[in-house]
Amino acid sequence: MLATVPASAGFGVAELQLDIDDAEHERRQAASLGVATGYGFGGLDVLMALPHGLPVPFESLTDHQRAYIRRAPAGICTVADGQVVRHVARPCQVRLATVRAASASQLALGAAEKFTTFCARKVIITRAPTVHYPEKLLEFGYYGIGVCLQHPDGHLETLVEPRPWRTKRHSPEAWWFAETAYGQFLAQQSSPHAPTLSPAS
Repeated sequence: MLATVPASAGFGVAELQLDIDDAEHERRQAASLGVATGYGFGGLDVLMALPHGLPVPFESLTDHQRAYIRRAPAGICTVADGQVVRHVARPCQVRLATVRAASASQLALGAAEKFTTFCARKVIITRAPTVHYPEKLLEFGYYGIGVCLQHPDGHLETLVEPRPWRTKRHSPEAWWFAETAYGQFLAQQSSPHAPTLSPAS
């Protein structure tokens, strides 16, 4: 399932294109589990140390890991017969962050750059670059940020192709980002008339 949501607070102004893991979403709905960001990066760090769906001896874990698992909400993991099994998985993959701006400015570049470690990035502008600033588009291209010009009729003209996103490594921070984006998706599901984002300058 593809969904578009606004970025969460702290990540700047952008629209995020999500590829929702339907099976994980349905599992969480059945378990009344929303986002799995409780206890911050430390909690996700614990979860990443456990293989998904495979039992691990509970006593083999550190005191910190056991403490987290004991207080984790239902649907995160289960402990039975001295074994712990992690059920929760990343709920979505963020494919693209799109920033809207009047022009291909340094501010727009900076807004898109915030998503460098998480997904592909694109800026949609409404004012065509002047002939005096072709180097600005080159700078966007250098950083792998796509640029599209939105014409008055709504047509999007690609000026710079965004660099395809390739996951370099899995990290608690990346999982946290996916969870916060998923939280925006859940909020949009419960309140479909979400406010429109203001563009970057």
